[in-house]
Amino acid sequence: MSTKKRLLLPPFGALRAFDAYGRTGGVRKAAEYLGVSHTIVGRHLRTLEDWVGVALIDRASGTLTQKGLSYHKDITEALNGLSRATERLRPRMEDSIRISCVSGFASLWLAGRLGAFRRSEPSIDLMVRPFDRFPDFDRDDLHADIRYLRDKELETFPAGFKKVLLGRPAMFPVASPVLAAEVAGRVRTITDLLAEPLIEAEDSHEWHLFLSGHKVSPASFVPFGRLGHASVTLAAARHGQGISLANVFLVSDDLERGTLVKVTVPGQAFRRVFIGGYYLIAPESNWNRPQFVRFRNWLTAEVASFLAREMP
Repeated sequence: MSTKKRLLLPPFGALRAFDAYGRTGGVRKAAEYLGVSHTIVGRHLRTLEDWVGVALIDRASGTLTQKGLSYHKDITEALNGLSRATERLRPRMEDSIRISCVSGFASLWLAGRLGAFRRSEPSIDLMVRPFDRFPDFDRDDLHADIRYLRDKELETFPAGFKKVLLGRPAMFPVASPVLAAEVAGRVRTITDLLAEPLIEAEDSHEWHLFLSGHKVSPASFVPFGRLGHASVTLAAARHGQGISLANVFLVSDDLERGTLVKVTVPGQAFRRVFIGGYYLIAPESNWNRPQFVRFRNWLTAEVASFLAREMP
């Protein structure tokens, strides 16, 4: 066996979890920062404390202990050094941009406009990967992300990133033309929607906010079905399976083709209910890179032009 001394290193996942905890100030925020569950972060933190044999976090206050603060400073410098070394080794971003994007926006809005970007910026190789979680930019090999953030999520937005609001569209109900015609014969008030087959994309949060925004109690709301992704929910709505909430980014093509129509209530106009917005997000280290700036400028201009046409 070699007589050389082996490096004394704790598990790397535990180090990354502790680094994220120190950066964000909490288990759930660290989990969002890393794109994993808070249970995994908690397990990593306990593993690291067991491995080093000292308390790194004051569980009563949630703050780092004195030894934790000192250790966090040291490992952050080490991880930053690893990041810089890897960045120097990897191909630079001169001719490529790799972004992730929430799947509904990617498939229903962005995909139809990528040709316009390629024509305007032929020297940039753009790759779009649909992600329905906040990515780990290093692990997932990404430069930026397009994400729908509910207003409450902005309160826990992780440190170390910059974002720009692309659009904050109002939500409204849509259905197939056949189902919308049937609903028109039954729905006389907004409260009557509760008796209709309402499809939820992920949880009941958006329908709750939409109903509450119209002074309708969502207490009796029971979703007709939960389908996980907006694109799947809208596909079900096209097939006449129920009424889905949508926004103009997701259904502008459907409304133009007539495959979906807005559900209306006679004599009443829906209020403009805002639940969140689409944001372009990138690590601070990527924000001012020339190729990304060109993509960001194109995307913000494209969105502004689209919204000016759709919501004059």
